Amino acid sequence: MQVETTQESVLDPQPRRLWRKELRQAVAAAIDREAIVDEVLGGHGTAAYHMVPPGYPFTSEPFRELYGRRNLELSIRLLSELGYSRETPFELDLWHPPAGHYGARDEAMIELLKAQLEESGLIKVHLHSKPWGAYVDSLLASEMPAFVIGWSPDFVDPDNWLSPFASSAQSPDQGVHYHDAEMNRLLQTAASSTDPAERGRLYQQIGLRFAENVPTLPLWWDPAIIAYRDGVEGITIGPPFELNYHIVSFGPGSRPAAGNTETLIIGKTFAVQSLDANDAHARSDWEILKNTGESLVSYKPGTAELILGAAALPTISDGGRTYTFKLREGLKFADGTALTAENYLYAWRRLNVLKGQVSGLVRIYVEAVEAPDDLTVVYHLRDRFGFFPAVAASPCFIPVHPRDFPADRVNRFPEKLDGIGRYRMISYVPGDRMILERNPYCALDGPKIPRVVLRYFASVAELASALVAGEIDVAWRKLDTAQAARLREQPGLKVVTVSTPLLRYLVFNNAYPA
Repeated sequence: MQVETTQESVLDPQPRRLWRKELRQAVAAAIDREAIVDEVLGGHGTAAYHMVPPGYPFTSEPFRELYGRRNLELSIRLLSELGYSRETPFELDLWHPPAGHYGARDEAMIELLKAQLEESGLIKVHLHSKPWGAYVDSLLASEMPAFVIGWSPDFVDPDNWLSPFASSAQSPDQGVHYHDAEMNRLLQTAASSTDPAERGRLYQQIGLRFAENVPTLPLWWDPAIIAYRDGVEGITIGPPFELNYHIVSFGPGSRPAAGNTETLIIGKTFAVQSLDANDAHARSDWEILKNTGESLVSYKPGTAELILGAAALPTISDGGRTYTFKLREGLKFADGTALTAENYLYAWRRLNVLKGQVSGLVRIYVEAVEAPDDLTVVYHLRDRFGFFPAVAASPCFIPVHPRDFPADRVNRFPEKLDGIGRYRMISYVPGDRMILERNPYCALDGPKIPRVVLRYFASVAELASALVAGEIDVAWRKLDTAQAARLREQPGLKVVTVSTPLLRYLVFNNAYPA
């Protein structure tokens, strides 16, 4: 019997910080989200008054409750009480992604945000940006005092919109570095409760405490949009926000960009940040990992229904604290190496030792991992978490090949990806393209199109133009509403708004030195 355990680390509760609560509140009160949506997005978006999306269970609008649509008088009073004045304003270094990364209107959005904050007369905003890869590196290195970024769900539960930003264990992975013992207790209690009424009460408390303490500041919900050429079939994206390449096909009358039905070309703007499943936490990277690998359990494409993955759905014991997964027989990596339960112990050790970007997502829920035999993996949880099967469907539960991902270091850019999924990555040229081919050893149902080429574009406008020109079959991650409107006017294209929204929010780096 093999058992691997870990101890949870706790953030220093009282480091010297720039971001006092009242200062965060002053920024929150000065923002007018409705104006951003109307003036910048042309109404194509929704103001966000909570980190949890509208329509989710237990959601509310705590930021509207505490600050209204906007409360500039409150912002000025708080800033004045902190000692700021028109002669000596608060100097805010605000970072934002490079122009066009999220959409063509990014610059207009950040300029309006700056204007709203400076309208108080007591804040002076200095805007900064850098290329996306360097931006993410700076986030992880805790180099930016405040920055704007986006979020989409790791799994479908309210906890995943709150714990990543407000728990001591997870928030450092998002650059937030927030610590509040009472918030930790509330989040843990709500996540482990099996009583919907109790969860509802707790999430109301959490929402109000979140809005009062403002670890991060929700701004707006941005619609996710995908566009593709007539004849492309099988595009379906549900609440888990996954694009499954293996179910896509070319139907009658299609005109593939590659000139043949053996190759699908997908255009993207989000560059690769990490392809190490024990490190990667960017949604665009997860998409590659999910298509070259397989999590313990999976989702029925286009839905949030959990189905067989690398293992059957788990059996639950010990009052909901132990989950036992039986692996499928015959699973192999793309080089023919057999998958065993030891691979999951190996991943657990790497998560704890390397503490990659995604480690908090696993370690906050899991206490120990056990492999009683080659086809059985047992996860012992820190408490009852009814949504744990959904966590086990995330890419951090995809086994990595020890040959390419050593125990003592993260490998963000492997030369190839020999996972257990339907495809394997055979080449990647940063900023240009990635090539995936059918995994010859895959024991899962095979892909309908054996070859997928991912092309990377510098801007949303270039991505949309490539689709119009017939250079790609699918444009995805990220199209904005302006380019979507343009594409809807083009013959031979389909433009679909995905039901799962993307949150744009402002992060206060709560560990930034005063």
